[in-house]
Amino acid sequence: MNNSEMVLVAELLKNPSLITSVDVDSEWFDSKYLKNIVEAISKLKGRRYTLEDVHRELRTIDIFSAGSVDDLEMLESNAKQLGIEYELARQVHSNHLERQIAKASQEFAETLSKTSGDKLQRLLEEKQEVNHIKSDGRLENAFNEFCENLETPSETLKSYAPIDNFLGGGITGGKLFILAGRPATGKTAFALNIMDELFSKNDNVTCDFFTFEMGQNELMTRLVSRDTRINSLLFVSKEKLSEENKIKARQSYEKIKNTNDFRVYTSEYTNLNDIKSAIKRRARKNRYVAFVDYAGLITVNDSRKNERQVMNEVTRELKKLTTDYGITIILLAQVSRGVENRQDKRPLLSDLKESGSLEQDANVVMLLSADENNPEKIRCEIAKNREGMTGVAPFIFKKQFMDFSIDFDEWRG
Repeated sequence: MNNSEMVLVAELLKNPSLITSVDVDSEWFDSKYLKNIVEAISKLKGRRYTLEDVHRELRTIDIFSAGSVDDLEMLESNAKQLGIEYELARQVHSNHLERQIAKASQEFAETLSKTSGDKLQRLLEEKQEVNHIKSDGRLENAFNEFCENLETPSETLKSYAPIDNFLGGGITGGKLFILAGRPATGKTAFALNIMDELFSKNDNVTCDFFTFEMGQNELMTRLVSRDTRINSLLFVSKEKLSEENKIKARQSYEKIKNTNDFRVYTSEYTNLNDIKSAIKRRARKNRYVAFVDYAGLITVNDSRKNERQVMNEVTRELKKLTTDYGITIILLAQVSRGVENRQDKRPLLSDLKESGSLEQDANVVMLLSADENNPEKIRCEIAKNREGMTGVAPFIFKKQFMDFSIDFDEWRG
């Protein structure tokens, strides 16, 4: 009989109220007898019970393995009353998951199916979560960390000066950004430009770009076009590319690939678990940024969930990643069609609410919109910023080169 399981059940028998405060599930127990005892205690719902009460419930669950009241008394005598019930429950849960993982691993090895692979991934993530020892809420460690941070230079990543100003100096880790706008406002190009700025203005930056609507080379041609100033349309009709431009394009592609630490993940990674796994493999605290294009194309394993529930899970899990790993994730999204029906076509935070938790879970929301009289003029409105200011960063978008530059006529710094 597992010692952690036995001692935990002894504590539950000794103190009935624990069942209402300690997170414990009878399914976690390997011993059938202990499993039945926990189920019996759960049915009594923490009220003051005698061992006879527990035994009576045990008999209703399985009369043949209920044992006797004397057996329960002997088990109760193992209670240490050291106040470690939460840790015991965590150990029992962790051991249960190890057994489940072993079974799931064997199933996956035999079938190599996506279903069994997803099940194994979920169990591994749950195991990691259970083994994470949570804070007891005391402030001593937080105070020491606060003092240490006062003496440590801020880890900010520079991008565009107008955006950095609103963010308090640049992009910092632990934040979920939402970059939203209507179709054709240049969201993907703007995200690529931000990534390019991060690489050019900072050292030792790692970026990943998840794109679900284009291939790796289609995305790379946008970066090549910006770098070489070759019209992006020429990459569609390649016969119009001169030999000189082909050479420039190849050299640019190779330079971007070899100089910068980034990877491009395509439609194979639309599942949320796949995105999370890829990010975890590459995450580097404070100097890692993941771009995910875009929220509406991400899938989850539970097909019963509606669009709003899927979005809630997506933003919750991505936000948790930023906090757990101290990284930045920039999630692209579309605003509702209601924008088109208004006289003022600029998107508002309320245009995100139809999509669920996008605005709620984000640290920063950036809304892109084009000037109706001059579509090259793009407003990037910092509409939400938990840790800084809000306002508008003005840009000029040269679509033929996939290039965003600061509109200095509008911004004076």
